[in-house]
Amino acid sequence: MGSLVLDFENKINDKKYSITDLLRHCLIIARKLKQKEFIEWINNELNGYGSKKVPIYREIPLNIKFYNPYYGWCPYVITQKEVSDGLNHIPLKIPISEIESTSINRENDIVRFSVPVQIKNTLINSVDFDTDFCYEGSKTSLVGIIDAVKNEMLNWILTLEENGIVDENNVFDSQQIEKADKVTSQVVNNFYGDKGKIELRQVIDK
Repeated sequence: MGSLVLDFENKINDKKYSITDLLRHCLIIARKLKQKEFIEWINNELNGYGSKKVPIYREIPLNIKFYNPYYGWCPYVITQKEVSDGLNHIPLKIPISEIESTSINRENDIVRFSVPVQIKNTLINSVDFDTDFCYEGSKTSLVGIIDAVKNEMLNWILTLEENGIVDENNVFDSQQIEKADKVTSQVVNNFYGDKGKIELRQVIDK
C-alpha cells in the first residue's frame, strides 16, 4: 500500500492536486499520528479561522478604497500612520479553497474584499456622500498564502521523515506517534506571531 508520508512528497509538486487535496492528505497523516495542534491548523485552513487568530502568513497588505460614481474605486487616504498601518494589513480568515479559487479565476492582479460594516460606519463619516468601501490588493498576496501553506506542510512532512516517522502500509507504530509530538510542536510554533496591530483593524472573513 506504500506510505502516506512519501506519497505526499510526490503529490506536492504535482499541479493537478489543489491546496485542499494536499491539506486533506496531511489531515489523514496528522490524525493517524494524533497530532491535535496540526489537525486544528489544517481544519482552520480548510474551514476558515472564524474568531481564531490567523498565522502570520495570512496577514496581507490591502488598500482601502471608496466608490466614486464618476471615477470608480478611488484610494481612501488615512493620514494617521498608526491607523493606516492597522487597517492596511488585514488578517484573511476565509477558507483556503476560496483563496485558491480567487487567485486562479482573476484575469488581472487586482482582488477586492468587502469592508466589514463596523469599519464602513467609521469611515463613511469622513466623506460627504453615501458610498461603499472595499479592500483592494494583489492576487500575488493570495498566491503567497497558498505557497506558505504548502511550505508548512512540506516542512512538517520532511521533518517527520528526517526523524524516522514514516508509515509502512499507512500505519505508524506507537514509538513514531510518541516521537511526532515533539516534531509537530516545533513546526506549529512557527505559524503565529504578534505584529502589534491596533484594535481598529478588522478581519476579512467573507
